[in-house]
Amino acid sequence: MVSIRLAVDSDNSQLLNLEKMCPQGTNLVLSFDRSPDFFSRSRVYKDSRLYVAEEDRKIVGTVGATAKEFNISGEAVKAVYIYDLRVNPSCRGKGIGTRLVQHAMTEQNEADLAYGVIVNDNYPSVGLFRKLGFQGIRDFTLFNIPVFKRRDCATLNARPSISEDVPQIVDLLNSYYGNHDFFAKLTEDDFMERTGKLPGYGLVNLQVVEIEDKIEACAGLWDYSKIFSITAVHVSAKLALLRYLLKFINVFKNTMQLPSVGKPFRILYIRDLAFGKPEIATELIKHCLCLAYSYNCNFLTFALDPAESIIPAVSKHNPIRTLYRIYTKSLNDKILHNPRITYIDPMDL
Repeated sequence: MVSIRLAVDSDNSQLLNLEKMCPQGTNLVLSFDRSPDFFSRSRVYKDSRLYVAEEDRKIVGTVGATAKEFNISGEAVKAVYIYDLRVNPSCRGKGIGTRLVQHAMTEQNEADLAYGVIVNDNYPSVGLFRKLGFQGIRDFTLFNIPVFKRRDCATLNARPSISEDVPQIVDLLNSYYGNHDFFAKLTEDDFMERTGKLPGYGLVNLQVVEIEDKIEACAGLWDYSKIFSITAVHVSAKLALLRYLLKFINVFKNTMQLPSVGKPFRILYIRDLAFGKPEIATELIKHCLCLAYSYNCNFLTFALDPAESIIPAVSKHNPIRTLYRIYTKSLNDKILHNPRITYIDPMDL
């Protein structure tokens, strides 16, 4: 008999082991490890709950849920975000994943909408969400820029942000994302609380461009490895051949490298990105790439809606693209419009 309950701190060891049993991906299979604290990702949210499925006193599955509020087509929406769905491979096919997601939605009885973010080649999760009545409503892309050489320096002067910059940063973010769905207007307190909660982030990691005492652009570098250690455990034959060719080319010319099986790699996510003029954004990307190289990371990653104007500038740096889709389900009779340009929060990935 499988039962579902709230996770508690003493479940940490079993949950860490469960995560290691659930690698993700097809062409590139990745293993995630958030040791020593499985709950580290959930702690970044204001209101989150982690549930476990238990059979014979052993944890065989888990799912997270957090309450969110944002706008879709100008309408305020209360949502529950479903994340971190994991089921022990030996227990799949028993409906455990279905029960976990249903339980997470039922517990959030004031929500108008449930949603999840799924990479396109995660076919089991896509099938499960569709079976539960979720619909894919918006695609977006992770642009993973390989960091393997020192880039040309930017021509603008960017610097780490300080507390005195926060009012201008918040105004810039609210202005830039004001027409984005899945975005909630920020207050200064909201911004500072979120910035302080994220491991591997903070004002010192948020770069700003100031021109004549006005902040014209900002971009934060969030060290994702402070939550997850990511390791490639398998690559397809196609990627293995590509890696071999790149290794051969590297004998003659410094070029990108794909993750090696068994070796952890480090990602820096760009977050809190906003700007006025495209030329400033182009130079800010160069600045962030130079910083990423000095931080010894492997990829600088942008999570972007297809309508974002910065995509051509990002694409010039030959990123590896990973496609995702947002799946939603209405939890009441409220009619929700399909989103327009969408705010993608790296915390949700």
